[in-house]
Amino acid sequence: MNHPECKDIVNVILPAVRASIAETMRKKYGYKQEEIARHIGVVQVAVSKYLGGKHSEEIESLKNYIIEHKLNEEIVRKLVAGGPSKITDTEIDALCEKLVAVDLA
Repeated sequence: MNHPECKDIVNVILPAVRASIAETMRKKYGYKQEEIARHIGVVQVAVSKYLGGKHSEEIESLKNYIIEHKLNEEIVRKLVAGGPSKITDTEIDALCEKLVAVDLA
């Protein structure tokens, strides 16, 4: 996934980031779907899809990579520690920068 195009960011990277955060908040901290949705800036139905694995294999693979390498840990830690009520564009951008070099093929 070197040098992702805009469509890659919108269709793969951002959903994988959100799915990884949702899964970590649910499994590690016991957050409910509504709470997760509020923190990551999506509707509850989207969180249900993220947690239910209702997305492409590419998103699932990248989500697992993010979780395995704990690339979302800082964001999750801030959210559950009472930091900003919502994930910020800056935090998403920083994580996306880390993922640009990842080649999952």
